[in-house]
Amino acid sequence: MVPRMQSTLIITRPAPDGARFAAAFTGVQVLLSPLQRIDPVDVNCSALGAIFTSTNGVAQAERLGMTSGPAWCVGDRTAQAAQAAGFDAVSAGGDVEDLLNLILSDSPEISVAHIRGRDARGDLAPRLRVAGIDCADCIAYIQTPVPMTTEALDAINGAEPVIIPLFSPRAATLLLGQVTMQDNVTLIAISKTVAAALGDHRIILADRPDGPAMLKASKHALATV
Repeated sequence: MVPRMQSTLIITRPAPDGARFAAAFTGVQVLLSPLQRIDPVDVNCSALGAIFTSTNGVAQAERLGMTSGPAWCVGDRTAQAAQAAGFDAVSAGGDVEDLLNLILSDSPEISVAHIRGRDARGDLAPRLRVAGIDCADCIAYIQTPVPMTTEALDAINGAEPVIIPLFSPRAATLLLGQVTMQDNVTLIAISKTVAAALGDHRIILADRPDGPAMLKASKHALATV
């Protein structure tokens, strides 16, 4: 019997989310190779409520001294982080469109702000303003691209199977800008939007656009690819 080749998991999320995701895997080779770095930006935000599409936004809100009031969050993990920071947080349990619909349904009458990075999708604040909600964009950090590690590049260009979970269209674009995908690479996409950014390479689409579904898809790929 030919021995099964060892798979490598490459995690491209920035700290601290990358390390947190990696901690869920044992018995496999895991390489941390962030595709971007979170660089804080000083900004003033006087809104009474917050909108979070990532835990990075929550961390920056804390840095800016925003630690109370209602918060609308894209998913459960982000809502948990916001709750821990002091916000009265609710989760849309999905993607940006689910979050938009949740906020529209709640129709807040206070001022709110989307605490986000410079590069974001969904145009939440403009769409909420069109609906009559007082929503500002609060750009609190910049996602600075960084090169992949030598170990990650060697794995991608090697012969053994490689699994790469991707959590955003920007991550997908940054990845494809650095490497040419080989036949040994399987990409895990958190959403159809991310899958579309990856073109026609071998892709597994997570069942839902959230962390637990990405964890499940990644572990399944590691066991079967």
